[in-house]
Amino acid sequence: MEFKYFCTEKDLDKALSIIGVQEQVLKEAECRDYFIYDLYLNKALYFHAVNDLEKLSEFAFKALKEAERAKNEEKLITALKEIVYLFTRMQESEKNWTYIKRVEKLVNDRMHPVQLTKHYRWLGYEYESAYTKTKRKTLIDSGLVYIKKAKKNALRYQIDYEVALIYRAMEAFSYHKGNPKAALRYIDSAIFYAKRIKGIKNLSGMYNSKAWDHLDLNQNAEAIKWMDTALYLDNKLAKGTAANMMMHYDAADLYESAGDLERAYKSFRIYGKTKDSILKQEKVKVINELETKYNTELKDAEIKNKRLQIVWLLVLVVLVSLVSFLIFFVYRQRSLKNKMKILETEQRLNRARINPHFFFNVMASLQSFAHKENSPKTSAYLSNFAKIMRQSLESTYSELVSIEKEIDFMTQYLEAQKLLYPNKFDYYIEFDNSLEINELKIPGMLLQPFLENAIEHGFKNIDYKGSVDIIFQERPKEIHIKITDNGKTAASNPGGKKYPSRAMEIIQDRLSLFNKQQKSKARYEVIDSNTARGFAIAIYLPKLY
Repeated sequence: MEFKYFCTEKDLDKALSIIGVQEQVLKEAECRDYFIYDLYLNKALYFHAVNDLEKLSEFAFKALKEAERAKNEEKLITALKEIVYLFTRMQESEKNWTYIKRVEKLVNDRMHPVQLTKHYRWLGYEYESAYTKTKRKTLIDSGLVYIKKAKKNALRYQIDYEVALIYRAMEAFSYHKGNPKAALRYIDSAIFYAKRIKGIKNLSGMYNSKAWDHLDLNQNAEAIKWMDTALYLDNKLAKGTAANMMMHYDAADLYESAGDLERAYKSFRIYGKTKDSILKQEKVKVINELETKYNTELKDAEIKNKRLQIVWLLVLVVLVSLVSFLIFFVYRQRSLKNKMKILETEQRLNRARINPHFFFNVMASLQSFAHKENSPKTSAYLSNFAKIMRQSLESTYSELVSIEKEIDFMTQYLEAQKLLYPNKFDYYIEFDNSLEINELKIPGMLLQPFLENAIEHGFKNIDYKGSVDIIFQERPKEIHIKITDNGKTAASNPGGKKYPSRAMEIIQDRLSLFNKQQKSKARYEVIDSNTARGFAIAIYLPKLY
């Protein structure tokens, strides 16, 4: 508690001295394993406060590992939140969702009301943040559910700090819903409660939100005034930090919109200088390596546990009786033979998930863009390519992914294809509002071969702009997915194939394997329009969570 107090009050020298005392005590303590988590977490919080993202990453992942070893829910949640903060500051928010969903599963009504309020409010904030990046309206609804739960507890127990943050979240939701007047009322309430908090308090973010609400109401002078206030307070409290960097970026945007170009230019220059000093490539590389190391150790531990379970099972079978062992041996041999067939099929499918020519074309395009000075396409292309590669590799470890992740992968893949074929085609992705895209699972990268076929074959040599539509629909027991394109069909090429045999073979094998594993009746249908344009695929999958 004393350490957290000094961090909150920005007395970092005293906070660091407490860490030194903790390290000395741990050297002499017999139950070192019990207290090591607290030391790792305090170090993570300290490096959070001094904005050392590299060290924050090291100790946040160490704290998470110790919390998992202790199986302590509250410790796990705290460590996971620090990792989410880390990737947010690194501007790699796409990595956050895995850790956010872990927190969501850990939060439950058995917790102390004050802790529960804090967790509900945090989840509401993260859903709001995810909405700003994806614009999926269902995220607003989910976020508001958590914020309303948090507000009820915060007002009941008179937790001013949480009430202030909750009203700030409600301001953000009203802003997204296009109601700036309501947003302004909520942010004024947030500022009122925040001023009641004892000790150092950060009001700059709230004044920032107030400035944007005035701008939405076309009150430019008021917007500039409150943004000036936000910058003054933030520079006073956190100058040179990542948070201050993003405040100047936001200020530059608002000043430009309000017509004050001089202020906009000044804020953007400060943002650029701060970013160069914080987000260096070396730091990003080290942090990503630490995350990879953590995930690798986690998988190694799981493999070790599974091996131990198998050994004990074999010993138990041997002890039961010789007859049982012989029966088990025959059964096991058959099982291994079937597994080998499945593994061979999976390996063949994994090798063929994405056409290798696509990766070669991407790399060639990157080389071309790189030769052009200050090409803005290079960064966007490289980002899309990295996400596609990562999803492709991750799909070899997990057969099922959420619909949300599949949509994200398709978006990255289609954007990369658009960079390969500029102005060649457009795409549209739609899903039912009732569809739980965060929870429902489907086979990963199942749709990619169909999209590849439409782009590489259907749109080849066309003299009009192509289009691909992907629609997800919910049925009582199934998920229906329809992929439609306006490319060339068999009717425009009577001598050609109706569909590439390789794509058909991949999908057929995957669904066959999927049906054996899930005992389901997943299937697809090819719908040929029998005209020169238009091709559709209907896919039927079971509902899996």
